[in-house]
Amino acid sequence: MPVVVLALAAAALASQPNLAKLVLKPSAVAPGFVLAQRPDGNGTGQRTLDLCGTKNYPSEALRTDRLQVDYGKLNAKLALSNEVVVYKDGGAAQAMREVAQHAKTCPSKPIAFEGQPPLLYKITRVSDSKLLPGSIALRIDVSGKINGKRVHATRFAVYQRDGNILSGVYSYGANTVSSAVQERFALHAAEASATILRQGGQAGGVPA
Repeated sequence: MPVVVLALAAAALASQPNLAKLVLKPSAVAPGFVLAQRPDGNGTGQRTLDLCGTKNYPSEALRTDRLQVDYGKLNAKLALSNEVVVYKDGGAAQAMREVAQHAKTCPSKPIAFEGQPPLLYKITRVSDSKLLPGSIALRIDVSGKINGKRVHATRFAVYQRDGNILSGVYSYGANTVSSAVQERFALHAAEASATILRQGGQAGGVPA
Protein backbone atom coordinates (compact mmCIF):
# COMPACT_ATOMS: atom_id res chain seq x y z
CA MET A 1 0.00 0.00 0.00
CA PRO A 2 1.44 3.42 -0.94
CA VAL A 3 2.81 5.54 1.91
CA VAL A 4 0.35 8.35 1.12
CA VAL A 5 -2.61 5.98 1.47
CA LEU A 6 -1.27 4.66 4.76
CA ALA A 7 -0.81 8.19 6.06
CA LEU A 8 -4.38 9.14 5.09
CA ALA A 9 -5.76 6.02 6.76
CA ALA A 10 -3.81 6.76 9.94
CA ALA A 11 -5.05 10.35 9.95
CA ALA A 12 -8.64 9.18 9.55
CA LEU A 13 -8.32 6.81 12.49
CA ALA A 14 -6.69 9.50 14.62
CA SER A 15 -9.55 11.91 13.88
CA GLN A 16 -12.22 9.49 15.13
CA PRO A 17 -13.45 10.61 18.57
CA ASN A 18 -13.11 8.27 21.51
CA LEU A 19 -16.76 7.74 22.40
CA ALA A 20 -15.88 6.23 25.78
CA LYS A 21 -14.67 9.72 26.76
CA LEU A 22 -17.91 11.33 25.66
CA VAL A 23 -20.41 9.32 27.71
CA LEU A 24 -21.31 10.42 31.22
CA LYS A 25 -19.42 9.24 34.25
CA PRO A 26 -21.77 7.58 36.75
CA SER A 27 -20.96 10.26 39.33
CA ALA A 28 -22.35 12.87 36.92
CA VAL A 29 -25.71 11.11 36.88
CA ALA A 30 -26.41 10.83 40.62
CA PRO A 31 -24.65 9.59 43.78
CA GLY A 32 -24.35 5.82 43.94
CA PHE A 33 -25.23 5.18 40.30
CA VAL A 34 -23.14 2.69 38.34
CA LEU A 35 -22.57 2.23 34.63
CA ALA A 36 -23.79 -0.87 32.82
CA GLN A 37 -22.68 -1.90 29.35
CA ARG A 38 -25.45 -2.80 26.89
CA PRO A 39 -25.30 -5.83 24.59
CA ASP A 40 -26.55 -3.58 21.78
CA GLY A 41 -24.55 -0.55 22.86
CA ASN A 42 -21.69 -0.62 20.35
CA GLY A 43 -21.86 0.12 16.65
CA THR A 44 -24.54 1.24 14.26
CA GLY A 45 -26.40 -2.06 14.06
CA GLN A 46 -28.86 -0.69 16.62
CA ARG A 47 -30.81 2.36 15.52
CA THR A 48 -30.48 5.71 17.32
CA LEU A 49 -33.64 7.65 16.47
CA ASP A 50 -37.10 6.21 17.07
CA LEU A 51 -39.06 9.15 18.46
CA CYS A 52 -42.69 8.67 17.34
CA GLY A 53 -41.79 5.65 15.25
CA THR A 54 -38.91 4.64 13.04
CA LYS A 55 -39.95 6.13 9.69
CA ASN A 56 -38.38 9.18 8.02
CA TYR A 57 -35.00 9.11 9.73
CA PRO A 58 -32.58 9.08 6.77
CA SER A 59 -29.79 10.33 9.06
CA GLU A 60 -29.55 6.79 10.44
CA ALA A 61 -27.59 5.89 7.30
CA LEU A 62 -25.10 8.68 8.00
CA ARG A 63 -23.86 7.30 11.33
CA THR A 64 -20.28 6.06 11.48
CA ASP A 65 -20.00 5.02 15.14
CA ARG A 66 -22.16 4.76 18.23
CA LEU A 67 -21.86 3.96 21.95
CA GLN A 68 -24.76 3.68 24.40
CA VAL A 69 -24.51 2.83 28.09
CA ASP A 70 -27.01 2.64 30.96
CA TYR A 71 -26.90 3.90 34.55
CA GLY A 72 -28.75 2.63 37.58
CA LYS A 73 -28.65 1.94 41.29
CA LEU A 74 -30.09 -0.86 43.40
CA ASN A 75 -33.70 -0.07 44.39
CA ALA A 76 -33.55 3.25 42.55
CA LYS A 77 -36.79 4.47 40.99
CA LEU A 78 -34.99 6.34 38.23
CA ALA A 79 -32.71 5.08 35.48
CA LEU A 80 -30.77 6.75 32.68
CA SER A 81 -29.15 5.96 29.36
CA ASN A 82 -26.58 8.01 27.43
CA GLU A 83 -25.97 7.50 23.72
CA VAL A 84 -23.23 9.25 21.75
CA VAL A 85 -23.14 8.97 17.98
CA VAL A 86 -20.69 10.08 15.31
CA TYR A 87 -22.04 11.07 11.88
CA LYS A 88 -20.64 11.88 8.49
CA ASP A 89 -20.37 15.61 7.83
CA GLY A 90 -23.77 17.23 8.27
CA GLY A 91 -25.39 14.07 9.60
CA ALA A 92 -25.74 15.14 13.22
CA ALA A 93 -27.39 18.43 12.22
CA GLN A 94 -29.75 16.49 9.97
CA ALA A 95 -30.56 14.09 12.83
CA MET A 96 -31.48 17.04 15.06
CA ARG A 97 -33.79 18.42 12.38
CA GLU A 98 -35.46 15.03 12.06
CA VAL A 99 -35.99 14.81 15.82
CA ALA A 100 -37.50 18.29 15.89
CA GLN A 101 -39.84 17.45 13.02
CA HIS A 102 -41.00 14.18 14.61
CA ALA A 103 -41.57 15.90 17.96
CA LYS A 104 -43.69 18.53 16.23
CA THR A 105 -45.73 16.12 14.10
CA CYS A 106 -46.08 13.07 16.35
CA PRO A 107 -49.46 11.45 15.56
CA SER A 108 -52.33 12.11 17.96
CA LYS A 109 -53.36 8.47 17.69
CA PRO A 110 -51.64 5.30 18.95
CA ILE A 111 -48.75 4.05 16.84
CA ALA A 112 -46.90 0.72 16.90
CA PHE A 113 -43.27 0.08 15.94
CA GLU A 114 -40.41 -2.33 16.65
CA GLY A 115 -42.72 -4.98 18.09
CA GLN A 116 -44.42 -2.65 20.55
CA PRO A 117 -48.22 -2.53 20.82
CA PRO A 118 -50.04 0.61 19.61
CA LEU A 119 -49.39 3.34 22.17
CA LEU A 120 -50.09 7.06 22.32
CA TYR A 121 -47.09 9.39 22.56
CA LYS A 122 -47.65 12.93 23.79
CA ILE A 123 -44.54 15.09 23.43
CA THR A 124 -43.87 18.38 25.21
CA ARG A 125 -40.80 20.58 24.74
CA VAL A 126 -38.77 21.37 27.86
CA SER A 127 -36.34 24.29 28.19
CA ASP A 128 -32.98 24.46 29.95
CA SER A 129 -30.56 27.34 29.35
CA LYS A 130 -27.59 25.20 30.47
CA LEU A 131 -27.88 22.89 27.49
CA LEU A 132 -26.06 23.43 24.19
CA PRO A 133 -27.60 25.91 21.74
CA GLY A 134 -30.11 24.15 19.51
CA SER A 135 -30.68 21.33 21.97
CA ILE A 136 -34.00 19.47 21.99
CA ALA A 137 -35.33 18.46 25.40
CA LEU A 138 -38.57 16.53 25.46
CA ARG A 139 -41.05 15.12 27.94
CA ILE A 140 -42.68 12.00 26.50
CA ASP A 141 -45.92 10.72 28.04
CA VAL A 142 -46.72 7.21 26.85
CA SER A 143 -50.16 5.69 27.39
CA GLY A 144 -52.25 2.81 26.12
CA LYS A 145 -52.86 -0.86 26.78
CA ILE A 146 -50.37 -3.72 26.98
CA ASN A 147 -51.87 -7.20 27.23
CA GLY A 148 -55.20 -5.61 28.08
CA LYS A 149 -53.78 -3.60 30.98
CA ARG A 150 -53.82 0.17 30.82
CA VAL A 151 -50.37 1.69 31.23
CA HIS A 152 -48.90 5.16 31.51
CA ALA A 153 -45.26 6.19 31.73
CA THR A 154 -43.33 9.44 31.56
CA ARG A 155 -39.90 9.62 30.00
CA PHE A 156 -37.52 12.42 29.10
CA ALA A 157 -35.19 12.59 26.12
CA VAL A 158 -32.57 15.28 25.50
CA TYR A 159 -30.70 15.55 22.21
CA GLN A 160 -27.64 17.76 21.82
CA ARG A 161 -25.09 18.23 19.07
CA ASP A 162 -21.52 19.43 18.82
CA GLY A 163 -20.25 19.29 15.25
CA ASN A 164 -20.77 15.78 13.92
CA ILE A 165 -21.39 14.25 17.36
CA LEU A 166 -24.85 13.81 18.85
CA SER A 167 -25.52 12.96 22.48
CA GLY A 168 -28.86 11.56 23.60
CA VAL A 169 -29.79 11.38 27.28
CA TYR A 170 -32.86 9.27 28.08
CA SER A 171 -34.48 8.92 31.49
CA TYR A 172 -36.99 6.40 32.82
CA GLY A 173 -38.89 6.51 36.09
CA ALA A 174 -41.26 4.44 38.16
CA ASN A 175 -44.86 5.67 38.26
CA THR A 176 -44.32 6.64 41.88
CA VAL A 177 -41.77 9.26 40.86
CA SER A 178 -43.17 12.69 40.04
CA SER A 179 -42.53 14.08 36.57
CA ALA A 180 -40.86 17.12 38.17
CA VAL A 181 -38.32 14.91 39.96
CA GLN A 182 -37.61 12.93 36.82
CA GLU A 183 -37.24 16.11 34.77
CA ARG A 184 -34.63 17.50 37.18
CA PHE A 185 -32.82 14.13 37.08
CA ALA A 186 -32.76 14.04 33.28
CA LEU A 187 -31.76 17.68 32.79
CA HIS A 188 -28.99 17.41 35.38
CA ALA A 189 -27.45 14.57 33.37
CA ALA A 190 -28.02 16.40 30.08
CA GLU A 191 -26.26 19.48 31.44
CA ALA A 192 -23.27 17.29 32.35
CA SER A 193 -23.34 15.84 28.84
CA ALA A 194 -23.31 19.37 27.43
CA THR A 195 -20.16 20.11 29.43
CA ILE A 196 -18.48 16.98 28.08
CA LEU A 197 -19.29 17.92 24.50
CA ARG A 198 -18.06 21.49 25.01
CA GLN A 199 -14.76 20.21 26.41
CA GLY A 200 -14.27 17.49 23.82
CA GLY A 201 -14.55 14.63 26.27
CA GLN A 202 -12.14 15.96 28.89
CA ALA A 203 -14.91 16.17 31.51
CA GLY A 204 -16.43 12.75 30.91
CA GLY A 205 -15.59 9.19 30.12
CA VAL A 206 -16.06 5.69 31.43
CA PRO A 207 -13.87 5.33 34.54
CA ALA A 208 -10.92 2.99 34.14
